[in-house]
Amino acid sequence: MEMLSRAEAEQRIRDRAVSDPDFRAQLTADPRLALAAELGFEIPEGVTVHVHEETVYDVHLALPPVTEDLSDADLELVSGGLCWAEPTSGINIP
Repeated sequence: MEMLSRAEAEQRIRDRAVSDPDFRAQLTADPRLALAAELGFEIPEGVTVHVHEETVYDVHLALPPVTEDLSDADLELVSGGLCWAEPTSGINIP
């Protein structure tokens, strides 16, 4: 299995959503199911996924979490650029 960074996984999702209208519809209707199918792992129950579609007149900006509010466990998860997985397991992308 291929190991992708979060940025690579996000780009893969964006590329697929642009090229595959059915995937885009599934991604907006049920992001957890669409991501699990595309990336090959389940998103943990405690993680909420929001999908926003931008237009020329409606721009979305995602801000990172404020680092001083992160616990040591949270910092471990993001220190390697990973999310949605245990820090020791990594994210294996098929």
